[in-house]
Amino acid sequence: MAELAENRGSEEENKTHKDVHLNWKKIALVGTIPIILIFIGFFAVLKFIGGENYSLAVEWFDERFGLTGIFLYVYVVDTLILPLSPDFVFPIVASMSPWVVIPVIGTASALGGVTSYAIGLLLHKIPIIRRYTEKAEAKWGAYIRKYGTFFVLIAGFFPLPFSTICVLAGALKMDPRKVIPATAIRYLRAALYFALFRAGLLII
Repeated sequence: MAELAENRGSEEENKTHKDVHLNWKKIALVGTIPIILIFIGFFAVLKFIGGENYSLAVEWFDERFGLTGIFLYVYVVDTLILPLSPDFVFPIVASMSPWVVIPVIGTASALGGVTSYAIGLLLHKIPIIRRYTEKAEAKWGAYIRKYGTFFVLIAGFFPLPFSTICVLAGALKMDPRKVIPATAIRYLRAALYFALFRAGLLII
């Protein structure tokens, strides 16, 4: 009986996996709209305040917060579930050296994903964490079970809820030898977004 129940469970899970498909058009749309809005806002602010005032604002931020502030902001946003985006830093760092900025943002973001994974893996039984992972599993569980690490890569590159999916990966006990290297996709994302804003700054 136990074996029969287990087989039925496996059949139901396989059926669920077959019904789950990535909607690339929707992913592209979700991935494009936020960055376009941030870029438009960046363009509008630059036009309003002018390039000289923008440079002064960046200098002011750098003197008070510097790269440490950038690192901490991105790390916290990519670790916790907050109504914020790590992409808000790109308008600030667009004029800085890419050889410094990209490693800082990429490392902070990847570490945020690793920390989220560890939270799901180690703290899943804590009620407040469990409630959160149960909600995440209801929405993303079928995708992460079907696509595994590939789905972590998708979440890492597109503006999907990266920290949420990393927490869920931990709660589902996905192999850390696969999940942790997958968070390195955040370096590529940081390089691409930085290049976009730097190009916009040069054009403006």
